[in-house]
Amino acid sequence: MYVCQWHLEIPYGKQGEAVAIIRAWGKEKFATSEFRRARGARLLTGFVGASASHIVDEYLFESIADFELALKGMSAPQFKPHSDALAPYVVPGSQRWEIYRVLE
Repeated sequence: MYVCQWHLEIPYGKQGEAVAIIRAWGKEKFATSEFRRARGARLLTGFVGASASHIVDEYLFESIADFELALKGMSAPQFKPHSDALAPYVVPGSQRWEIYRVLE
């Protein structure tokens, strides 16, 4: 099992707008892409110790191959409006994926 986390920073005071876009994008991912292979998903924001401007979009995949297949599908046209809507809220250079292997 693998925890795949997309980390990004947003400008101060813009958490609500960014979270709304990410949630809408997430619904589209699960409806029309291989992100439906994910065993679970959750959205996290900084609270104590971590900045509220830090957002983590997290997915649990059975394999790295499933994750790669899901990512490959993000070039489909239905995802571009979500990407374009989120772009103004992402601090340049802050987004990155982190992947953790779950130890049973």
